[in-house]
Amino acid sequence: MGSISLYGIYNSRKNISSEDYFLAGRNTPWWVAMFSIVATETSVLTFVSVPGLSYREDWFFLQLAMGYVLGRVLVSIFLLPQYFKGEITSI
Repeated sequence: MGSISLYGIYNSRKNISSEDYFLAGRNTPWWVAMFSIVATETSVLTFVSVPGLSYREDWFFLQLAMGYVLGRVLVSIFLLPQYFKGEITSI
């Protein structure tokens, strides 16, 4: 516990503002941001239960997974460009 606290205190000196803290100085590679977003919005339950329920029952739940994929594509086409243009900070 103490080593984690010392690590946090040591690295906090690099952050000048709260924007630097939350956006990592805008130096995060795209693939790290992508995995962070995907991990935040989906859970293991989605990947384990939806295919199982679809197989066991009537494929109704498979629409949910397809909706996730379609939603991500639409967000990346329409919303992400606006995010980057406006330099919006969201947590």
